[in-house]
Amino acid sequence: MSRLALYNVLLHTVVAPLLVGFYAPKILLNGKYHSSIAGKLGFLPKDVDFAALKKPVLWFHAVSVGETVALNPLVKAVKRHTASVSIVISTGTETGQAKARELIPEADAFVYLPLDYPELINPVVKTINPDLFVLMETELWPNLIAYLKKNGSTVVLANGRISDRSFPRYLKLKFLFRKILEQIDLFLMSSNLDRERLFRMGAPENRIHVTGNTKFDALPLNTEPDDEIRRILQIKPQEPVFVAGSVHPGEFGIILDLFVKLLEAIPDLHLIIVPRHVERTPEVIEEVAKRALPDPYLRSSYDSGVHRGSANITIVDKTGELFRVYSLASVVFVGGSLVPKGGQNIIEPAVWGKITLFGPSMNDFREAKDILQRVGIGIQVYNQKDLLKYTLDILLRPEQYKSKSEKGRTAVLEQAGSAERNAVFLMNILSEKSNKSIAAQSESLLGNYTKKTDNSL
Repeated sequence: MSRLALYNVLLHTVVAPLLVGFYAPKILLNGKYHSSIAGKLGFLPKDVDFAALKKPVLWFHAVSVGETVALNPLVKAVKRHTASVSIVISTGTETGQAKARELIPEADAFVYLPLDYPELINPVVKTINPDLFVLMETELWPNLIAYLKKNGSTVVLANGRISDRSFPRYLKLKFLFRKILEQIDLFLMSSNLDRERLFRMGAPENRIHVTGNTKFDALPLNTEPDDEIRRILQIKPQEPVFVAGSVHPGEFGIILDLFVKLLEAIPDLHLIIVPRHVERTPEVIEEVAKRALPDPYLRSSYDSGVHRGSANITIVDKTGELFRVYSLASVVFVGGSLVPKGGQNIIEPAVWGKITLFGPSMNDFREAKDILQRVGIGIQVYNQKDLLKYTLDILLRPEQYKSKSEKGRTAVLEQAGSAERNAVFLMNILSEKSNKSIAAQSESLLGNYTKKTDNSL
């Protein structure tokens, strides 16, 4: 039995009942996945005539919000090279789909990626019929990749990243992943470490290139103070603000205990907590109550006409506003890092020039962590004692960190350019497939790029 056949047997006998058990209660009882379940079962939107899409067709897949944000500058770079392509974007989550529709109006169609079953994947691949399929980061679905290759599509992995947590698992299953990797035509990796790990997993070395991380290209070049979010949250310009962004369970209590200690030295300090998942808001409210702190103000209350009053804790229970909230911060802590989650996006506060604290679990943002630490705008803490020490220092001695703030912002913005580099590779692939001369337009840009970046990134 082939590896793919074995995979499909396991999908139908072991995984299928688990998926039913996972999705059914959430759909029936909680109302979740109503928008995406049809797409996950292989149904495409009826308002798109995929047969009428002009060739070539580029299909990009981004799992959720983070990957979609990283995809946005890549699609725009492709469109700068040529407008004569059709863009299809698939996501795995409803929040990712909403973000894609918001950020990438250039797309001709938005779909949900079906579950990786042959009977679901194969018809969708045939209908969309992409010339080029681009996976963002590391989404290795065996049936999807197999049917794309059978369809004659070129498959590319962009913004490739192999995390510290997943790498050991990939090595243990190398016998399976090597066959999948051999079917991918090109790997555009975020760093040298990711390239090395991918090669050890079995990817053909001559197909691997280091092009950087397009998340740096997603950052706005001009960051003026966000007066609208200041008005919504009713934060005074002179008010010291501690923003805890993308906070996970296990960190809520740490942040609130820290806030209690900070109030002893800075009585007018305001805390803004942004949970990584808004559905965790009741848990944060419960942790606030445990400490006998005043009731927090909820961001959603503003939409109902309720104002903050004297509350010194705000919980942002609305998605899509974290980047803007960072603009208000005197100091930032980014969550998913004091618990073993691999960290969250520390690039966003850095582009505002904010001194950013994060815990030891930063596997998913290695490059950004190294850059921020090198220029002094990022500080790694290992426990609540460290967090208290550095937060107090930053709040009480802001002038000491002022020069580091601008230096850090500049260093982050200098990392931009990955989207353009990736777009050049994609355009060259399309040129080879269509025997057109798009490659000549990008030859000067590509030039010595591979040699340069492979040694420097």
